[in-house]
Amino acid sequence: MTVTSTTRTAGRSVTERLAALGELTRLAAARPDGFDPDLLSDAEQLLRRSGERMRMSASHTVVALAGGTGSGKSSLFNALSGANFSPVGVTRPTTRHCHACVWGMEGAAPLLDWLSVQRRHRYGRASALDEGETSLNGLLLLDLPDHDSVVSGSAAMVDRLVKLVDMLIWVLDPLKYADASVHQRYLLPLAGHAAVTTVVLNQADTLTPEETDDCAADLRRLLDAEGLLETQVLVTSATTGAGLDELRAVLAVSVAAQHAASDRIAADIDALLDRFAVYSGDPLPGVSLPASATVQPGSGSSESPEPGPPGLEWAEGGADGEPEDGTPARPPWEEEGAEDWAPWGTPAAAQAAPASRPPWEDALTPSVPPEDPVSNVPVGPAAVLAAAFEKAAGVSAVTETLHSARERMALRYVGWPLARIGERLRGRAGARKQQAETETPKAQRSDIDNAITAFADAVLIVEDGSALPEPWSHTVRAAARSRADDAAAALGTAVADGLPKRDKVTAWWRLIALAQWLLLLLVLAGIGWIALILAFGEFHAIHKPPSLLSDVSLIPWLAVMVIALLLLGSLTASWCQNMVVLAADREREQAVHAIRARIAAVTKELVLAPAGAELADYERFRTQLAGARA
Repeated sequence: MTVTSTTRTAGRSVTERLAALGELTRLAAARPDGFDPDLLSDAEQLLRRSGERMRMSASHTVVALAGGTGSGKSSLFNALSGANFSPVGVTRPTTRHCHACVWGMEGAAPLLDWLSVQRRHRYGRASALDEGETSLNGLLLLDLPDHDSVVSGSAAMVDRLVKLVDMLIWVLDPLKYADASVHQRYLLPLAGHAAVTTVVLNQADTLTPEETDDCAADLRRLLDAEGLLETQVLVTSATTGAGLDELRAVLAVSVAAQHAASDRIAADIDALLDRFAVYSGDPLPGVSLPASATVQPGSGSSESPEPGPPGLEWAEGGADGEPEDGTPARPPWEEEGAEDWAPWGTPAAAQAAPASRPPWEDALTPSVPPEDPVSNVPVGPAAVLAAAFEKAAGVSAVTETLHSARERMALRYVGWPLARIGERLRGRAGARKQQAETETPKAQRSDIDNAITAFADAVLIVEDGSALPEPWSHTVRAAARSRADDAAAALGTAVADGLPKRDKVTAWWRLIALAQWLLLLLVLAGIGWIALILAFGEFHAIHKPPSLLSDVSLIPWLAVMVIALLLLGSLTASWCQNMVVLAADREREQAVHAIRARIAAVTKELVLAPAGAELADYERFRTQLAGARA
């Protein structure tokens, strides 16, 4: 049997894949309503136990013999160990406790503590009996309780240890090798763990060679139907020793390669990624992530993890489970500090310790926010949304009203004074009308909601034209609408801040007004002069010589002057009116640009940034899912 790791051959270490899985879990945990809670729980547990295993001894390979009552796995355990370490039942063969035999004891104690193997059930191969077994140095072999045992807690212990060990050897007997409980509960979920799973058909001595071949072929057929095509099937007999050399060779290859732990973690990762894949779809157009936000090949450590903190010390046991010095072995709960011992789990002290970090941080998961979330939103939908917000805020109507109001206000200064006097005589009603026209309208909430809905529909389309898968379709919509309540007030403020002061008076208006009043005074003076000549001209002609107030010949000249002044005033008012219109047009354009800039800022802050961040998380989810794959 050749043990290989698809993770290593693809250039990604287990640490890198765990980092990517940690980021997947972080992104999914932030959206608990959309992801399967069982998936999140399984991912967190895998990250936690993988981090714990990688901190344990890297020089040991944990192999578990699992099977049902009467399958002969304890006899097989003893045969491989070379001693009767695990008691074999006679009247009712059953294994109640987990037994461990270690080839090479250095550094194995913390690992055994993590597995919760009781001290009196730990045995070491470090004596003369081990001569010729150097190829197994680093093997930690477990004899698990029977998975179908009636003993309380046995099934739960098997379920827990099956997830912790590096390699599994399922021991089946000729009578129950097709047991549905074994295949459905244990073997079928291991379809992706072929590299770390071996199935042994034991007790071949109870069958004829023909029956053995038939059973082995039928077992092979069942495994192939369950997807375990690459799982090796061995035929053994603990009684006669048949097949034990082949089984030892399988163990020796795994121990020598020291890949079983990483291969097991890689297989567990693959199983979870298949469940995460249903939440991923095609890439979004235009969404890019900074390089630091993804896990790159080679970023993880390729060196062996250092051992974890030291655990309880353990002694080499003999056949009876006692240390070599003859001191009777005592189970942990009979020793000092028994109240801190959790028999079938992690020691109570470790269980009670508060977690300062979420479990996925054990995998050194990076969490880098996008540099600019708005850049992840397609330009087209963003522009349409800004235009819709502009329409909802009534920018066109406001700026047109501003244009008219500025014209009317300017004409009060630069227009012909007689016309301005008429304007003022109309009273305050006109002023109140102008004030009502220039008031900033409020954006309608229905228009805002419709604009955001249309925007969300547009950005949810991926490259193939389909919509984002759930829960991302829901979360993007929710993010885009998360600050919709603030949009109406923010748009009103943007319009008000973009408008110029309504009572602003330009300096040249005042100069023109002064000139117009001077022209009017000259016109009135000329008319008055003509009136005086007409009134006193005949009287002065009889009694006195002609003067400026009696010379009738001046009337034509004065009339010409009055007409010229009136014409000059009219032309000045017309020219200034044209100048005012041009200035009002420029002011309106400036106001439109200012308001649009402020509405664009409001659009980015309230809608584009939250939606862009969610789109970036979706693309990061896709990227990390691809990065976590082998």
